[in-house]
Amino acid sequence: MKQPNVVFIDCHDLGDWLGCYDRPDVSTPHLDRLASQGARFSQFIATAPICIPSRVGLYCSQMPHMIGVWGQFPYADDAVCMARYFQDAGYETVLGNRLMILNDPSWAGFARVLEGKAGVEVLAERFLQEEVPSIERPFFLQVSFSEVHRPFGLDYDPDLAERMVVPPDLLDCPEVRKDLAALCRQIGELDKKVGRILNALDDSGPADETVVVFTTEHGVATARAKHTLYDAGIRTALLMRYPPAIAAGTVYSDLISNLDLLPTLMELCGLEEPDGILGRSFRGLFSGEGWAGRSVVFSEQTWGRRAGNWYYTPMRCVRSDQFKLIRNFARVPNYVDNGWVNRFQNRREVVQALFSKPAPDREFYNLADDPYELNNVADDPHFSKVRDDLEGQLTAFLKETDDPILMGVVPNREGHSDVPQWIKQSDGTFLLEADREIYHTEQPFD
Repeated sequence: MKQPNVVFIDCHDLGDWLGCYDRPDVSTPHLDRLASQGARFSQFIATAPICIPSRVGLYCSQMPHMIGVWGQFPYADDAVCMARYFQDAGYETVLGNRLMILNDPSWAGFARVLEGKAGVEVLAERFLQEEVPSIERPFFLQVSFSEVHRPFGLDYDPDLAERMVVPPDLLDCPEVRKDLAALCRQIGELDKKVGRILNALDDSGPADETVVVFTTEHGVATARAKHTLYDAGIRTALLMRYPPAIAAGTVYSDLISNLDLLPTLMELCGLEEPDGILGRSFRGLFSGEGWAGRSVVFSEQTWGRRAGNWYYTPMRCVRSDQFKLIRNFARVPNYVDNGWVNRFQNRREVVQALFSKPAPDREFYNLADDPYELNNVADDPHFSKVRDDLEGQLTAFLKETDDPILMGVVPNREGHSDVPQWIKQSDGTFLLEADREIYHTEQPFD
């Protein structure tokens, strides 16, 4: 029996902002159709809230710090990416135009890169329509979209901005409504591009012989999401379709780390699981056999980079189905996405008032009652037992994986200095950096 093909699609900064994830303000008919034809995962948690570190989990099934990626750095030379495993197994490995990490595509395991002036969706469409019918061995096609990374631009649907429901962890004001409406427009454009690839796969013939994956690396680029370990920053969409094994319209609520996707794909394709990875295949979910499961998942943030500047906000978290513990290793305010901040260029005092408090040493949230993580109950004695248990699990995991955060300040791997977004004042308070040039990635609305 021929091994199945793989079409692996990922994108930037989406979180779970799709219609099929109960986001009524987003129009994503193509991705919603993919979910209806296969499986949707409601608790798929990223290992980091920024792109290159989180893709360590997706591509390598390792925590970012394990291969020296505690920021937007290249992967260690001895790291092994998903495409390499498939190439070594005899697959034709093809990359759609761009690899979203700082390493060479051939190093990552891609034999070919689709190149051309057309959009990546067009290049992938042509490959599926014109080349796939004559390929005799299974193929692995990866398509990574730059959407929905900022800038979103100034175009938005005024009616949507007026009627949309603003999440309770964001300020309900005109700037935010317009920004989210612009985000929704971008997501709609992404959906159309993904739709072209899905339609081309269906038309070219091997759809029933192909595992289709759609996911993203972390949450949306708003406040309290990207750059943070709140669920809005690390809970992500995962859709999978493979008719021979995955029942249509299935929703799985199991707690799954993005570490687990690689071994699952390999098992679906009949490949032997490699040694040394952290992921656990959840292939058994599809057959009803079950899987080893996870009682907790882990995520991390250390160094980030925006608009050419590096910032240091070291934090680690452990999350169960019901609770989350965040350890903040620097008493500074959470980083707020600079593109989002720039929407408030004429009212920066709003951002200042909402987000200038330094993060506490510990944050603890009862997700069952507080899904938007607005009420820190770290000091509530009612939760002391479960809090201490999660902290013990987090500490043990950091030791087990040799996390450098346990040794103190983690130096920037390339020698860059910290350019903080929040400047500490003599009285201990923090002020937002005044230089607006670092917030050039998005324009304020009129």
